[in-house]
Amino acid sequence: MSLTATRTRKGRVRQPVHGVGRLVRRLDRERRRFLHATTPEIPTEQAWRAGVAEGLRLAQLAIRKGV
Repeated sequence: MSLTATRTRKGRVRQPVHGVGRLVRRLDRERRRFLHATTPEIPTEQAWRAGVAEGLRLAQLAIRKGV
């Protein structure tokens, strides 16, 4: 990511948002919860859970990168 991508309209560099670490940890906790089922599942539900977990993982990466 280049420096120009992190600049705001007035030319100032964007500061990191506070609390990002807490958000990333919460997303990780939710992702783990969605990965493990407590009861036997049908394949459709299993695929849905895997999709949700992958979406949460991608959200974590985007937050860490500052996208």
